[in-house]
Amino acid sequence: MFQGCRRSLFFLLTVAALMFTFGAAAQDCSECDPYNNHCSDYCDKCTHQGIDGCDAWTPSTCGSLGSSAHGRCLADECTPSYSETSRVTQGTYGNGAMFSCSHHSVDWVGVTDSNQCNINSSYYTYHYCDDHVDGGKSGWFPDCCDGYGPYGTPDPLYNCNDYHSCTG
Repeated sequence: MFQGCRRSLFFLLTVAALMFTFGAAAQDCSECDPYNNHCSDYCDKCTHQGIDGCDAWTPSTCGSLGSSAHGRCLADECTPSYSETSRVTQGTYGNGAMFSCSHHSVDWVGVTDSNQCNINSSYYTYHYCDDHVDGGKSGWFPDCCDGYGPYGTPDPLYNCNDYHSCTG
């Protein structure tokens, strides 16, 4: 009986080790992000493209040749400190239903790393498009783009240009 338990324990430990080994895969080097990955961050580089995708990999780093972040990754031992440095509203629109509506602003936002961690100075700053709800009304088929606030008073917030995305 003791030998049967020992075999079962060996089998379970082997399965657990295999699950850990295959579950702890590194990111693909083509997915390295110059704003979040350090140059020494481990990644897997595809060395052979098969019919159904990559079928051979080699260990690499995000700062190495062949990585999407090569030459534009965060310096090791440097922690970025990102803060918003600009915000420009490019679009406004309303979403409505029978009893309520929401007013949206679409802003082009600039963010800068005050620690300047990237090895390429072109990546100290980045931009993104922020679509957010900044107001709303309730009532019978309210209009969030008619130029009037929730209490019927003129409000420039509720004017809309119907742009739903950023142009940069």
